[in-house]
Amino acid sequence: MPRDESLERTREPAKAESLGQLMGAVLAYFVMGAGVLVVIDLVFVLPTGRGFGETSGWIAALPTVWVFTEQFRRYAGASRWALMGIGVVLGLGAGLAVAVIAPVAWPPMLSGGLGGLAAALVYGPLWYAGVKSFGEERRA
Repeated sequence: MPRDESLERTREPAKAESLGQLMGAVLAYFVMGAGVLVVIDLVFVLPTGRGFGETSGWIAALPTVWVFTEQFRRYAGASRWALMGIGVVLGLGAGLAVAVIAPVAWPPMLSGGLGGLAAALVYGPLWYAGVKSFGEERRA
């Protein structure tokens, strides 16, 4: 019986070759996370009667971590650890700054979501520039 080679191939994750592709994936994952967060918040609002938007918006940025995790796995060497550390510190700093300067009247979902988005948007270009300069791409 002949073997079907298409079934035997392992699925490789898509590679972000440019900054535009990377940031596009980050934004797509953020929008997906925000949509899921809105649905989850509505599920909890309806039975409890609490106000909509009281859930932390930072949760919307969690799917973007998957994008960066795949990027992290794509590269080898110690430089990726340093890039990740610097990027996390600067990204979270920017995200916290955005969340703190947001008006107090805004619900946590909005201010936290903007903070999470800012963190991802700061981390992405730093990561991309760093791995293009110092990264060692893994060879299969």
